[in-house]
Amino acid sequence: MTAGVFPPEIIAAAQASQKRWNIPASVSLAQWALESAWGRSMPSQSNNPFGIKARLGQPAVTAETCEVVSGRTLRLPQRFRQFPDLSSAFDEHGRLLATARVYGPARAVRHDGRAFARALQGRYATDPGYAVHLIALIDAHDLTRFDG
Repeated sequence: MTAGVFPPEIIAAAQASQKRWNIPASVSLAQWALESAWGRSMPSQSNNPFGIKARLGQPAVTAETCEVVSGRTLRLPQRFRQFPDLSSAFDEHGRLLATARVYGPARAVRHDGRAFARALQGRYATDPGYAVHLIALIDAHDLTRFDG
């Protein structure tokens, strides 16, 4: 996939997830671009562009990832959820954001993709600049046009 390009099937998956889970498509698209380097970097054979970690008993692949721990960036092996296809990954991503307690503050502002992205800071990823990166992608690519 090409940096800066949101393929039609990715847009459709984000919009389907928004319709089902009421999570802004703009945020899902920005997370797809950021987390997977525009679809070019995800654990092999995982169909997991969001870096969703696997729980015990779920299909998984193990891969190294960068995590920020106590201000230091470390490469650590992690078990990532394995999905049959990208649409399933988008659906699970939407379900997690729509139901996990930790994302409650984001759900409270789901009508505003930028505010939703800000509310993910310190919750979805360990990157201290995570929300800034998401909002920059939302703005640079006018991703709010895909919301609702």
